[in-house]
Amino acid sequence: MKTIELTRKLLKIPSESGNEELIGQFLLERLKKNFKVEIQRIGNRFNILATKGEPKLLLTTHIDTVPKQLEIKEDNEYLYGRGACDTKAIIAGMIIAGEEAREIGLKDFGILLDVSEETDFSGIKEAIKIVNPDIVIVGEPTYFNLVIGQKGLLGIKIKCYGKNAPGSMPEKGKNAIDKLVKILSDIKNIILPKDEKLGDTTLNIGKINGGTAANVVPDYAEAVIEFRTTTNNNDIIKEINSFVGSNELEILYDYEPIINNDLTFINDLSYNKIIASYFTEMYFWIKKSKTIVFGPGEYEYAHSDNEKIKKIDIEKGKECYLEIIKKFTSKESYIKQNTEDNYNGNRES
Repeated sequence: MKTIELTRKLLKIPSESGNEELIGQFLLERLKKNFKVEIQRIGNRFNILATKGEPKLLLTTHIDTVPKQLEIKEDNEYLYGRGACDTKAIIAGMIIAGEEAREIGLKDFGILLDVSEETDFSGIKEAIKIVNPDIVIVGEPTYFNLVIGQKGLLGIKIKCYGKNAPGSMPEKGKNAIDKLVKILSDIKNIILPKDEKLGDTTLNIGKINGGTAANVVPDYAEAVIEFRTTTNNNDIIKEINSFVGSNELEILYDYEPIINNDLTFINDLSYNKIIASYFTEMYFWIKKSKTIVFGPGEYEYAHSDNEKIKKIDIEKGKECYLEIIKKFTSKESYIKQNTEDNYNGNRES
């Protein structure tokens, strides 16, 4: 039950994006006991790369969580708390699997833990520069399915400008909120593209802001919209540009959908293969390595006020990661393993 116990410890350490210092330090001290460790500064936080030999295989996930710490509790079946499935049980599973792999003489693998996945991806954008694995397993709650493709991510902000006037004389002003409502209606009426493998493109109007008071005609209003895309993101941008002015549209982020067309390296892994509607760090890795997403936990509980994971799945996750390490790495002699000095230092990049 070592994996469950480590998950409990991780749940007790708040790690909201931007505040990963404490959990990073805890993980660093743990990993230094068994691996060569490198840290990579990202502002006042850091990514961690722990390796055994030359990492042909990389297990990786993020250490940050969404906001709002939850009560940590458990029953006979589940462990509850912020990050339970996204991704503290996954971190624990990767670490324990790595430790057990080392104990039986396996090498040439690494564990990479990065920051800021839930916000701006600043951690992973730097992390991909410090290691060049052949195969990458991105840890996310996929309920033991192999994610071989995922939808893209397009975030935009619509900015509407008007003219202030007294609320009693609306004809003297130009209502920015009225303009925004019209544009949002037009956007919702766009026929969004579909893809045979990736499915439907979807949109969510996630945030609206505008106006200062009920008795003032608003001179500014804005909305943030996120698309989960299945075809070229530029097609959607062009459609919106057809009825929105250039000063009214801001692209916040733009990541294309991806699909893994070469699956020969995982053909003999006996897990279902799926396409994800959510976005993961697979996007950044697949450009340089053979990459899939895999882990314990059910994605529907991620980010929720009822975040949880089955205890049995925590241990199963560790076993699955150990199986993957065994498949993709090599074994050195036990004599060399037993005489080799542990590397207990760390260096920064």
